[in-house]
Amino acid sequence: MRDDLLVKWQKRVFILCWMAYSFAYFCRANFSVALPAIQDTYKWSNAKVGLIGSSLFWVYALGQLVNGYIGDKIDSRRFVFIGLIASAAINIAFGFANSFPLMVVLWGINGFFQSMLWGPIIKTLSNWFSHKQKNRVAVLISTTMVSGYLIAWAFSGLILYYKSWRWVFYLPGIIVTAFSVVWYIGMRSHPKDVGLTISDNEENSEIPANETNSEQLSLWQLIIKTKLIPVAIACIAQGIIKDGITLWSPKFLMETQNMSIDSTIGLVIIIPIANFIGIMFAGWLNKKLNNDEKLTSIVLYSAGFISCLGLFIFSGINIFISMICLYLSSALMAGANTLLISIVPLHYGKYNKVSSVAGFLDFCCYVGSGITGIMTGFLVDKTGWNGVLLSWIAVSIIGVISIFIAWTSGKKQDDMNIAA
Repeated sequence: MRDDLLVKWQKRVFILCWMAYSFAYFCRANFSVALPAIQDTYKWSNAKVGLIGSSLFWVYALGQLVNGYIGDKIDSRRFVFIGLIASAAINIAFGFANSFPLMVVLWGINGFFQSMLWGPIIKTLSNWFSHKQKNRVAVLISTTMVSGYLIAWAFSGLILYYKSWRWVFYLPGIIVTAFSVVWYIGMRSHPKDVGLTISDNEENSEIPANETNSEQLSLWQLIIKTKLIPVAIACIAQGIIKDGITLWSPKFLMETQNMSIDSTIGLVIIIPIANFIGIMFAGWLNKKLNNDEKLTSIVLYSAGFISCLGLFIFSGINIFISMICLYLSSALMAGANTLLISIVPLHYGKYNKVSSVAGFLDFCCYVGSGITGIMTGFLVDKTGWNGVLLSWIAVSIIGVISIFIAWTSGKKQDDMNIAA
């Protein structure tokens, strides 16, 4: 009977976590769709509107370090509720904004509240699911990065068709406000909150065998000892490419293919679908490679390099091939993102630092996102889109090298542990 109750609660918790992070994209992915309309309204340069998008990425990245740490200390249910409802309020305020500095500030503040979500959600799932369930749950929760963009872009595009760009921020704010109440009423942070327990034989293959007390190591010490720095660099690399595509693809297609905004939205909506396929493929490939996330990531980053190279070669020559390369580049980076920020942090459960590590790696991803917002706008203004595509090729090479170093370092650590 208690097993049946546990299963019901696990389904409820997962659905609420999945919906929370999907709905969060309503209040941040909407900017990509509104960007051309905002630029048209105020006649701002690409670099200028790129700075608005980057303000969210940079503050989000810094917020992940702070809120990932706090998320390990306090109740996730309340913490996520505050992040959701505050982000919704900022979106509504952004819809009323008329000045560039105010937009930069508001969108940056939105990034901080958005950073209160991922780490605590991963922590909540870690509390509710056994070790055997966690890899599957991590892959499934990562589909929110697809559903969120898909729903947000489609919904925002529909709003933009009938209303002004300001409603692209008003309506998501109202919807997420309503959902935040549902979250607070329905969620519980831990099985013990409803009198349940889970037997969890946690395996921490990434953790050195002689380290067992979570209080003995700070987050930075844990990062050094478990050799997370190359993984962090790889996260930055995929953030530059993945979020460069999600933020700038509408404008990229409009300017390189001479498309209308309506036609562009129809094509960019396929990107989240491609990302979903990439996430599922990454989960399947990781299983085939004996759950070696770093080895799987090497394959994904290498294929991403080939896709970026193909996009550079065929952009402006063959729209069909260039779109396939664009979709593949995004899908492969989305798959790598799933492995690095969803599955890797679950190895740190015994240290009570799941939220902290998830926050740190997500911080690195959004450092890349912050770089791409400013860098892409600058390169487009100075060198055109070819300069952007060349930068993605270079970054994908850095990603391959970094994750290869992380993989070989992990193998050496495994050999040392066996020898000991």
